[in-house]
Amino acid sequence: MSRITNVKYDHVNWGPYLMRTKLPDYIIKRLLKDGDKLRKKDSYNYKLAGHLKSQFLYEVETQNWFYKEINPILSAYREGHCKYHGIENLQVELSFDDLWVNYMKPGDFNPMHTHGGDYSFVLFLDVPKRLKKEQEEFEGTSAKPGALMFEYTQQAKPRWATTGTHTTTETGDFFMFPALLQHWVAPFKTKVTRISVSGNLRIVNRDKLPHDYF
Repeated sequence: MSRITNVKYDHVNWGPYLMRTKLPDYIIKRLLKDGDKLRKKDSYNYKLAGHLKSQFLYEVETQNWFYKEINPILSAYREGHCKYHGIENLQVELSFDDLWVNYMKPGDFNPMHTHGGDYSFVLFLDVPKRLKKEQEEFEGTSAKPGALMFEYTQQAKPRWATTGTHTTTETGDFFMFPALLQHWVAPFKTKVTRISVSGNLRIVNRDKLPHDYF
C-alpha cells in the first residue's frame, strides 16, 4: 500500500475563458426594435465572415447605450478572466469596435473565423421554438443544427482532452470570449429566422499596461 496519504496539488487553468450568461428582456427588446429599423439600410456583409444575407451595423447611439448597459457584465468577465489565468486585474479601458445584428435563415451559416479587437461576444435575441424542435430531433454525433461552436486548436484525443465545445442556445444567451478564439455556427433547415447580435471590444489603454500582460 502507498504511503502517500494526503495529496496536495495545484492545477493550471488551460485554454480560453468563455463566459455564458443571460441578459434581461429590456435589452433584448431594445436591440430587436433598433435592429428592425436597419433592415432597409445597406448590409454589413462585406465586413463579416458569415454566409448570411442580412447583417446590419447598429447606429452609434444604440452601440453606446448597449455598452453602458452591459458594463457590469464586462467587468465580471474581466475579473473572471484574470482570476482564471492568474494575472492581476488591472484597470483597462474598453471601447466598441462595432456592434451588428444577424438575421440567420435556413441554409445560412458562419464558417470558422475569429474577430478583431481583444474581446468578442454574441447575444441571441430570438431563438424560435421550431428551431429547438429540429435540434431535439437531430440524431447525429456532431453539433446540432444551428449550434454555436468554439475551438482553440486542433481536436485532441482522447475525448476528455478535447479542445473545443459546442452548444445550442436560448433567447437571451450571451457569450463572451477572447476575440481570437475560433468559432462558427452550424446551418439549420427549419423555415424560421434566428436573430443574434455580435460585437467586438478593444482595450484602448494598452500603452499604460505591462508589455507582457497580453
